[in-house]
Amino acid sequence: MTLSLTVYLFCVSLATANLVMAAVLLLALRKARNRHANRTLSLLMLCLAASFFLGDILYCTPFFEHYPHLIEYDPFLSMCLGPLLYFYILYQTRPDFRLRPRHLLHLLPLPGYFILLWGFYTSDASTKLAYLKLKDWSTIPHFALAPYFREVQLFAYGVACYRLLVRHGRVMRELVSSIDDQQLRWLRHLLLMAAGLFAVWIVSNEFSNTSNMLGIALLFFSYWVPYHAIAQEYIFAKVGAETVLPIIQKIEEAKEVRYRNSTLSPEDIHGLMERLAGHMAHAKPHLDSDLSLTALAEQVQLNPNHLSQVLNEGFGESFYKFVNRHRVEQSKHLLRDPAFAHYSMLGIAYQAGFSAKSTFYKAFKEAVGCSPSEFMKSEV
Repeated sequence: MTLSLTVYLFCVSLATANLVMAAVLLLALRKARNRHANRTLSLLMLCLAASFFLGDILYCTPFFEHYPHLIEYDPFLSMCLGPLLYFYILYQTRPDFRLRPRHLLHLLPLPGYFILLWGFYTSDASTKLAYLKLKDWSTIPHFALAPYFREVQLFAYGVACYRLLVRHGRVMRELVSSIDDQQLRWLRHLLLMAAGLFAVWIVSNEFSNTSNMLGIALLFFSYWVPYHAIAQEYIFAKVGAETVLPIIQKIEEAKEVRYRNSTLSPEDIHGLMERLAGHMAHAKPHLDSDLSLTALAEQVQLNPNHLSQVLNEGFGESFYKFVNRHRVEQSKHLLRDPAFAHYSMLGIAYQAGFSAKSTFYKAFKEAVGCSPSEFMKSEV
């Protein structure tokens, strides 16, 4: 048991240091354009380090014997994690998002938790020390209910964050032709990883010999999160935040009202479809892996919002699907061309405008019904 505890404390101590250093580094980044998002994520990592990680270390030291009124401080920091992650995603996915006084409502669970454990938090130092020495928290009124209060709050924010990410993925399909680096997929993985850590935590509580397993999982988590957080670039750098903001707002509306106030008539849309089809056939803008809605709109001399309407109502496709359909056709031509017979599949993907092999395979199979390799065999 001592060895397990030692391994756990070593991992948690190192994880705490990792998160603190990553938080400082995020604040020091000069090249990042989305500073508000970086500051929010930095604060989130500090709260995570001080609540889940540092708290376990302090309980193994005489710290709380000297400062008994700080006993059970960590739940308040842990309940800040959900709102901070939610705000971070909003900063990343909404160029116009800014914190307002109304967002303080997200902190209401904190006084609610304090009221729930009013008897404990308002007791004197000697009473709190008695609880600490006996380690019998069950005698505290409502203490058994308190963890469920926190878990429900974290779960609710997990669902809210996931919905934001799903909405963001839908928005990016209307704005960019390569979404691999634009979807904040690592945050989806973060939510899944948090759920996994919660499961490991439950197992470690049930089986006394598994605390080292939780420590190793937390240590891995402390490396994985900072790596992706620091690598995250400003999402709207290539599409222009100011230009696409009206489009984002329309995409989030219901389809039946999205273009209700548009000045384009059905005849206009038909004419623009022909102009766009001609441009795609001759200029082949889809070969540019960084092609965005705003860039294509500039090429065809269209308002980006009008181009989005032409794609959605005229072609019945998102920008992402429209461009990748042309890339698939280009890749089919290359696969048939003997001059490209020595190219690998990745080389064919790059030549057709795709930025990743996985995207190429997925788009090809959706459009053609088979993989590129199977397509080649059928052409022989």
